Amino acid sequence: MKPYLPRAARNYLEQLRRALDFLSLEERNEVIETTKQEILRLPGGGRRKRDLVRLLGEPASRARKFERHEPEALEVSSGKHFLTRILAWPIFALALLTLMVVLFAPPQTALVGGQGFGFVAGGASGFLGELELLIGSQLLWLAFIPAILSLVPLWLPNIAGTIIQILGAVIMTAICVAGGGTLALYFVPVTVLLWAQVFTPLLMMRGSMARPGPAWLICAAVLLILVVGYASYQGLAGFSGAPWLIAAPAALLAVLALLLPFRWKLAHIALVAAGLLVMAAGFVAALPGTYGAVLAWPWLAGGMGFAVGHLAVAAGMWHERARKLLALF
Repeated sequence: MKPYLPRAARNYLEQLRRALDFLSLEERNEVIETTKQEILRLPGGGRRKRDLVRLLGEPASRARKFERHEPEALEVSSGKHFLTRILAWPIFALALLTLMVVLFAPPQTALVGGQGFGFVAGGASGFLGELELLIGSQLLWLAFIPAILSLVPLWLPNIAGTIIQILGAVIMTAICVAGGGTLALYFVPVTVLLWAQVFTPLLMMRGSMARPGPAWLICAAVLLILVVGYASYQGLAGFSGAPWLIAAPAALLAVLALLLPFRWKLAHIALVAAGLLVMAAGFVAALPGTYGAVLAWPWLAGGMGFAVGHLAVAAGMWHERARKLLALF
């Protein structure tokens, strides 16, 4: 037998039903049924109108709680534009840092400009070394390429910009893989980010709530650990300081890499910060009169930590934005 509702409660529900005319019939019935159950649990069972209004609110006021609200206004007009912006500026910042280091950081700049890339890299040269013999130290202006490419999506957010990005990423990849020498090592992190800048919007927008799956995160973690291990091993050669000065930062980056699959936002931000700190510490260790370190190795390890962490943070920001757009709070 259906529970009895007093006249005041029946009148309240009828007023609420009329106030919910913006909902579909199914949604309206669901709200009415939920409200009816609340009334039955009230002291007195909803016999007095003033008790209903005091505990549930006026029917019109209660109905407003079920209105469909527009998603909060965002500064960007589309998901692709949003991803482009959050990817572009940090990549530009890393490219600019790389540019400054390649052009001005001692003592690597002097060695590269005076002795050639093969000498710096321990005898292994590539087409960069041959190209240097032709054009001299002007080869260092290659560092401007990633800085310019990182901002192309903001200037040309169309197919032409995408083509330029892909061509630029291919050129930088050729420099990293076949170039030889220390200069090519500086470009590895920013080259990874240039490729990510091309494909991340496409991958992330394949679904409204898309974000990297466990396989992507595990692969990124393994790649970062391998790069950090290799850079640490190479960095220890000729390093005049205590080994723990390299082992400790490397261990920190490895631990943060292992936390990537857990999707903890603070861990991703910590990875970005740790990568920058490793790069800064490597710069100090490479200064004359310190440890005589080769800056390229901490730059490679820290830069890759920054790159992976930045992509994880950007993915989290996109996922959060998608939740807001879909009103899934």
